[in-house]
Amino acid sequence: MANVRIDENGLPKGPVFEPMAPAVHRTGVTAVDASDPVDASNAVDCVGYRNCRFDITITGTGFTYLDVPVLFWNSRQSKWFAGASRRFDSVGQHALAVDAQGCTIFLKVVAFSGTSFSLDADYVLS
Repeated sequence: MANVRIDENGLPKGPVFEPMAPAVHRTGVTAVDASDPVDASNAVDCVGYRNCRFDITITGTGFTYLDVPVLFWNSRQSKWFAGASRRFDSVGQHALAVDAQGCTIFLKVVAFSGTSFSLDADYVLS
């Protein structure tokens, strides 16, 4: 058994979560996504990881809200399926935790109310 920690009694400990360094998912998004991505090439591949945290920076003027669901890729059907959605009602830095369980995921912008916005999203897998 590789990568198993043993406690002082010789028993295996629980899993170790070692987060990776943050990486870019989306930058300079200034409009609602017209459709789902055509494939998974720009998605976050979470294979080998349970959780994905999106670090989201939103700027804008006349900002009221921005809705973002997490899409999950079904490789057999080559389709995206929408998971939970989050509404952000203020500009600034936000974190969105996703229980990805090894799936391929994508952060989609589906609704916006206000004058203008810009979204940047990094991700961290653990």
